[in-house]
Amino acid sequence: MNSQSISGWVNPLTFIEADEILSSLMKTRPTPESMLQFLCPADELLDIEKILARYREVNTEPVKLFLAPAEQRIWDKLVWPLRHAKASFMVGNYLATISLSGMVAEMVTMLLWEMALPEINDHPMTKDNEKKLFGSDFEKLGQERRVSVLSGYDLISHKTLQHFETIRLTRKRYLHLWSQDHDRIANDAVKCYHAAVSLVVEAIGQDIRDGKLALNPKLLVYLERKGQYNPSESDE
Repeated sequence: MNSQSISGWVNPLTFIEADEILSSLMKTRPTPESMLQFLCPADELLDIEKILARYREVNTEPVKLFLAPAEQRIWDKLVWPLRHAKASFMVGNYLATISLSGMVAEMVTMLLWEMALPEINDHPMTKDNEKKLFGSDFEKLGQERRVSVLSGYDLISHKTLQHFETIRLTRKRYLHLWSQDHDRIANDAVKCYHAAVSLVVEAIGQDIRDGKLALNPKLLVYLERKGQYNPSESDE
Protein backbone atom coordinates (compact mmCIF):
# COMPACT_ATOMS: atom_id res chain seq x y z
CA MET A 1 0.00 0.00 0.00
CA ASN A 2 1.50 3.30 -1.09
CA SER A 3 1.68 6.00 1.56
CA GLN A 4 1.22 9.64 0.64
CA SER A 5 1.90 12.81 2.53
CA ILE A 6 1.02 16.45 2.27
CA SER A 7 2.72 19.48 3.78
CA GLY A 8 0.79 21.69 6.14
CA TRP A 9 0.92 24.29 8.90
CA VAL A 10 0.11 23.30 12.47
CA ASN A 11 -2.09 25.83 14.29
CA PRO A 12 -1.71 28.49 11.54
CA LEU A 13 -4.05 30.92 13.34
CA THR A 14 -2.58 30.57 16.82
CA PHE A 15 -0.35 33.13 18.52
CA ILE A 16 1.27 30.59 20.83
CA GLU A 17 2.81 33.10 23.23
CA ALA A 18 -0.57 34.74 23.80
CA ASP A 19 -2.60 31.53 24.04
CA GLU A 20 -3.31 30.85 27.72
CA ILE A 21 -3.03 27.06 27.49
CA LEU A 22 -0.14 26.74 25.03
CA SER A 23 1.91 29.53 26.59
CA SER A 24 1.53 27.85 29.97
CA LEU A 25 2.57 24.46 28.63
CA MET A 26 5.54 25.86 26.70
CA LYS A 27 6.39 28.42 29.40
CA THR A 28 6.53 31.29 26.93
CA ARG A 29 5.43 34.90 27.20
CA PRO A 30 4.54 37.42 24.52
CA THR A 31 7.32 39.79 23.50
CA PRO A 32 7.33 42.66 21.00
CA GLU A 33 9.32 40.40 18.68
CA SER A 34 6.88 37.48 18.93
CA MET A 35 3.93 39.80 18.36
CA LEU A 36 5.57 41.24 15.26
CA GLN A 37 6.44 37.75 14.04
CA PHE A 38 2.77 36.75 14.31
CA LEU A 39 1.75 39.81 12.26
CA CYS A 40 4.24 39.06 9.48
CA PRO A 41 3.94 36.26 6.88
CA ALA A 42 4.12 32.86 8.56
CA ASP A 43 6.63 31.54 6.04
CA GLU A 44 9.33 34.15 6.73
CA LEU A 45 11.49 34.70 9.77
CA LEU A 46 11.19 38.04 11.52
CA ASP A 47 13.35 40.44 9.54
CA ILE A 48 13.22 44.14 10.42
CA GLU A 49 15.01 45.04 7.20
CA LYS A 50 12.27 43.37 5.14
CA ILE A 51 9.63 45.34 7.05
CA LEU A 52 11.53 48.58 6.46
CA ALA A 53 12.00 47.68 2.79
CA ARG A 54 8.26 47.18 2.41
CA TYR A 55 7.65 50.57 4.07
CA ARG A 56 9.99 52.24 1.59
CA GLU A 57 8.23 50.44 -1.26
CA VAL A 58 4.76 51.64 -0.31
CA ASN A 59 5.91 55.07 0.88
CA THR A 60 6.39 56.25 -2.71
CA GLU A 61 2.98 57.76 -3.36
CA PRO A 62 3.07 60.51 -6.05
CA VAL A 63 1.26 62.89 -3.69
CA LYS A 64 1.62 62.99 0.09
CA LEU A 65 -1.10 63.58 2.64
CA PHE A 66 0.75 66.08 4.81
CA LEU A 67 -2.25 67.59 6.58
CA ALA A 68 -5.67 66.37 7.65
CA PRO A 69 -8.30 68.56 9.36
CA ALA A 70 -9.07 67.58 12.95
CA GLU A 71 -12.59 66.36 12.18
CA GLN A 72 -13.30 62.98 13.76
CA ARG A 73 -15.12 61.43 10.84
CA ILE A 74 -12.31 62.34 8.43
CA TRP A 75 -9.80 60.67 10.75
CA ASP A 76 -11.95 57.59 11.37
CA LYS A 77 -13.00 57.04 7.75
CA LEU A 78 -9.98 58.27 5.80
CA VAL A 79 -6.78 58.97 7.70
CA TRP A 80 -6.53 56.04 10.11
CA PRO A 81 -7.60 53.47 7.49
CA LEU A 82 -4.84 54.79 5.20
CA ARG A 83 -2.30 54.51 8.01
CA HIS A 84 -3.46 50.95 8.75
CA ALA A 85 -3.27 50.15 5.04
CA LYS A 86 0.36 51.25 4.98
CA ALA A 87 1.15 49.37 8.19
CA SER A 88 -0.50 46.25 6.75
CA PHE A 89 1.76 46.44 3.71
CA MET A 90 4.79 46.72 5.98
CA VAL A 91 3.99 43.37 7.62
CA GLY A 92 3.12 41.72 4.31
CA ASN A 93 -0.66 41.82 4.70
CA TYR A 94 -1.33 42.96 1.14
CA LEU A 95 -4.98 41.88 1.15
CA ALA A 96 -5.62 44.24 4.07
CA THR A 97 -3.93 47.07 2.17
CA ILE A 98 -6.20 46.49 -0.81
CA SER A 99 -9.30 46.09 1.35
CA LEU A 100 -8.65 49.24 3.39
CA SER A 101 -7.86 51.22 0.23
CA GLY A 102 -11.25 50.10 -1.07
CA MET A 103 -12.93 51.29 2.11
CA VAL A 104 -11.23 54.68 1.85
CA ALA A 105 -12.32 55.01 -1.79
CA GLU A 106 -15.93 54.35 -0.78
CA MET A 107 -15.75 56.91 2.01
CA VAL A 108 -14.29 59.50 -0.38
CA THR A 109 -17.29 59.17 -2.71
CA MET A 110 -19.63 59.89 0.19
CA LEU A 111 -17.55 62.83 1.39
CA LEU A 112 -17.45 64.32 -2.11
CA TRP A 113 -21.22 63.99 -2.41
CA GLU A 114 -21.80 65.61 0.97
CA MET A 115 -19.33 68.39 0.15
CA ALA A 116 -21.04 69.05 -3.20
CA LEU A 117 -24.39 69.98 -1.61
CA PRO A 118 -26.26 68.75 -4.71
CA GLU A 119 -29.46 70.52 -5.65
CA ILE A 120 -32.59 69.71 -7.62
CA ASN A 121 -34.78 72.52 -8.97
CA ASP A 122 -32.66 75.02 -7.00
CA HIS A 123 -33.35 73.23 -3.72
CA PRO A 124 -31.00 71.03 -1.67
CA MET A 125 -31.41 67.40 -2.68
CA THR A 126 -33.09 65.30 0.00
CA LYS A 127 -32.75 61.58 0.75
CA ASP A 128 -36.17 61.13 -0.84
CA ASN A 129 -34.93 62.86 -4.00
CA GLU A 130 -31.92 60.54 -4.06
CA LYS A 131 -34.13 57.46 -3.76
CA LYS A 132 -36.33 58.63 -6.63
CA LEU A 133 -33.37 59.55 -8.85
CA PHE A 134 -30.95 56.72 -8.06
CA GLY A 135 -33.19 54.04 -6.56
CA SER A 136 -31.52 54.44 -3.15
CA ASP A 137 -29.81 56.90 -0.85
CA PHE A 138 -26.48 57.86 -2.39
CA GLU A 139 -24.71 56.38 0.62
CA LYS A 140 -26.36 52.99 0.09
CA LEU A 141 -25.55 52.73 -3.62
CA GLY A 142 -22.85 50.36 -4.80
CA GLN A 143 -19.43 51.92 -5.30
CA GLU A 144 -19.52 51.68 -9.10
CA ARG A 145 -22.87 53.48 -9.14
CA ARG A 146 -21.66 56.15 -6.69
CA VAL A 147 -18.68 56.92 -8.89
CA SER A 148 -20.95 57.02 -11.94
CA VAL A 149 -23.21 59.57 -10.22
CA LEU A 150 -20.26 61.74 -9.20
CA SER A 151 -18.96 61.61 -12.76
CA GLY A 152 -22.41 62.39 -14.18
CA TYR A 153 -22.62 65.49 -12.00
CA ASP A 154 -19.09 66.52 -13.07
CA LEU A 155 -17.91 66.34 -9.47
CA ILE A 156 -14.77 64.35 -10.29
CA SER A 157 -12.12 64.60 -12.97
CA HIS A 158 -11.11 61.83 -15.37
CA LYS A 159 -7.95 61.33 -13.31
CA THR A 160 -9.99 60.90 -10.14
CA LEU A 161 -12.27 58.47 -11.95
CA GLN A 162 -9.21 56.41 -12.89
CA HIS A 163 -8.11 56.25 -9.24
CA PHE A 164 -11.54 54.96 -8.24
CA GLU A 165 -11.47 52.35 -11.01
CA THR A 166 -7.96 51.16 -10.14
CA ILE A 167 -9.05 50.44 -6.59
CA ARG A 168 -12.45 48.98 -7.45
CA LEU A 169 -11.21 46.56 -10.10
CA THR A 170 -8.20 45.43 -8.08
CA ARG A 171 -10.29 44.93 -4.97
CA LYS A 172 -12.86 42.95 -6.96
CA ARG A 173 -10.21 40.56 -8.30
CA TYR A 174 -8.53 39.81 -5.00
CA LEU A 175 -11.50 39.90 -2.64
CA HIS A 176 -14.15 38.25 -4.81
CA LEU A 177 -12.44 35.84 -7.23
CA TRP A 178 -11.07 32.47 -6.11
CA SER A 179 -9.13 32.19 -9.38
CA GLN A 180 -7.04 35.33 -8.74
CA ASP A 181 -3.41 34.39 -8.07
CA HIS A 182 -1.27 36.40 -5.65
CA ASP A 183 1.94 36.54 -7.66
CA ARG A 184 1.51 40.30 -8.26
CA ILE A 185 -0.43 41.20 -5.14
CA ALA A 186 2.32 43.36 -3.62
CA ASN A 187 2.50 45.59 -6.71
CA ASP A 188 -1.27 45.78 -6.93
CA ALA A 189 -1.52 46.68 -3.23
CA VAL A 190 0.93 49.56 -3.76
CA LYS A 191 -1.14 50.87 -6.68
CA CYS A 192 -4.33 50.69 -4.62
CA TYR A 193 -2.77 52.48 -1.66
CA HIS A 194 -1.31 55.22 -3.85
CA ALA A 195 -4.66 55.70 -5.58
CA ALA A 196 -6.45 55.91 -2.23
CA VAL A 197 -4.02 58.53 -0.92
CA SER A 198 -4.50 60.55 -4.11
CA LEU A 199 -8.28 60.44 -3.67
CA VAL A 200 -8.06 61.72 -0.10
CA VAL A 201 -5.61 64.46 -1.05
CA GLU A 202 -7.85 65.55 -3.93
CA ALA A 203 -10.87 65.68 -1.62
CA ILE A 204 -9.08 67.63 1.09
CA GLY A 205 -6.99 69.85 -1.19
CA GLN A 206 -3.45 70.81 -0.27
CA ASP A 207 -2.48 73.72 -2.50
CA ILE A 208 0.21 76.13 -1.38
CA ARG A 209 -0.71 79.71 -2.26
CA ASP A 210 1.44 82.67 -1.25
CA GLY A 211 3.20 80.47 1.27
CA LYS A 212 -0.09 79.39 2.87
CA LEU A 213 -1.90 76.08 2.82
CA ALA A 214 -5.18 76.27 0.91
CA LEU A 215 -7.73 73.53 1.50
CA ASN A 216 -10.57 72.60 -0.83
CA PRO A 217 -13.18 75.39 -0.43
CA LYS A 218 -15.97 72.78 -0.43
CA LEU A 219 -14.24 71.01 2.43
CA LEU A 220 -14.13 74.26 4.40
CA VAL A 221 -17.90 74.61 3.96
CA TYR A 222 -18.28 71.01 5.13
CA LEU A 223 -16.09 71.67 8.18
CA GLU A 224 -18.03 74.85 8.95
CA ARG A 225 -21.27 72.84 8.96
CA LYS A 226 -19.60 70.38 11.36
CA GLY A 227 -18.50 73.20 13.66
CA GLN A 228 -14.81 72.61 12.94
CA TYR A 229 -14.12 75.83 11.05
CA ASN A 230 -15.05 79.46 11.70
CA PRO A 231 -14.31 81.71 8.70
CA SER A 232 -14.59 84.94 10.72
CA GLU A 233 -12.05 83.74 13.28
CA SER A 234 -9.65 82.45 10.63
CA ASP A 235 -9.69 85.78 8.83
CA GLU A 236 -8.73 87.78 11.93
